[in-house]
Amino acid sequence: MKRSIFLVLASLVALCTTAAQANIQSNWGVNIQSCVVNQNGSGNTNGINVVYVNTHPSAATEVDFLVGYRHHRYILRDTGTFTKGAVINHNLANALVGYAWEGPTPNLCEVNRVVLANGRVLGP
Repeated sequence: MKRSIFLVLASLVALCTTAAQANIQSNWGVNIQSCVVNQNGSGNTNGINVVYVNTHPSAATEVDFLVGYRHHRYILRDTGTFTKGAVINHNLANALVGYAWEGPTPNLCEVNRVVLANGRVLGP
């Protein structure tokens, strides 16, 4: 009996954990590890925290993320030099700022476009 209860509880925890995660989509040699909507402390959004890795052989100089949050879509841009294998952990606040914060989990977080150091653009 205890084992059955434990299995049911473990299954519920697993279902709740997966339901609370964003629809994360890695593209064009950039793998997103996490994507969280930031709160500014007064009940409003303050951009996102995104952790990602460039797996493309070339360094990237810009990575654009498409984030869906509460029926709206935002493009958040990260610029710099992101070499292959580097783990990037950045707070991006060039969009999705000042709206009602309704939790840390976006509906969607995907790599929308990547600009490589050689000038090549990957994405739409």
